[in-house]
Amino acid sequence: MNMKDIVQIPYTTNPKFTPVDNVVFKDYTTDMSEQRQHEFNYLGNEIAYESSICQDKRLVKLLSKKIGLTDEPFYDIIELGLEIPDDVIIMHKGRVEAAFVAMASSWNPSKVKGMTLEEVHQPVADSEMLIRASAGIWSAMTSGQSYERYTWGISPLSTLSNHPNHDKPDFNKLDDLYFRVEHERTITVDKDTAAFFIDVDVLPLSHIFHLKTEYKILIKDSINSMTENVLLYKNLVKVKELINESN
Repeated sequence: MNMKDIVQIPYTTNPKFTPVDNVVFKDYTTDMSEQRQHEFNYLGNEIAYESSICQDKRLVKLLSKKIGLTDEPFYDIIELGLEIPDDVIIMHKGRVEAAFVAMASSWNPSKVKGMTLEEVHQPVADSEMLIRASAGIWSAMTSGQSYERYTWGISPLSTLSNHPNHDKPDFNKLDDLYFRVEHERTITVDKDTAAFFIDVDVLPLSHIFHLKTEYKILIKDSINSMTENVLLYKNLVKVKELINESN
């Protein structure tokens, strides 16, 4: 994990996508599998769904074959979502048609069903650049080239999921917090269909700070460069106070 590729100064919502050769999944651990199953059992269609378009065009089967699950292609987004370690969102003709998102970072996946990228990005704070880039992102997603980008956040929850239905405990020190990194990758299925895969890592914030002193400075400077709108959207107002008070 190269923190300088993840944490930007100044912070910006402008998406930074980098070409990659292919989408590679990390090892699917028992703990990760249990967390994903637990989230589905608890939240159901809040995190997993597929449209009639997805079903009619068998988009899940096409995607599962695209990523090499040829021995047992999946026909159902729930089966696929429980079989791989990443969250997945399938888009067709520019709209979200299926999703299995067990590791959501403070957003409700069910709310974006049927939306375009422009509509998905509307609630994001200071989202003007992101919205303007949405058409270009979709064009890149269906270009045949895969891309990746990283986003990050800080949360008092240690779990992979930060779905808004989960209560977040109060905190009074940085040691109570966790650093979340989302690794997004895109894959083209066909000229009208593409998918996002989202891998989430969660580490104690104290661990990040102990790795290198410069990491704390990097995160602090990025937070201090955020607008008030972004701080509120990312739930970092209190974190900013604590990190500026600490040594």
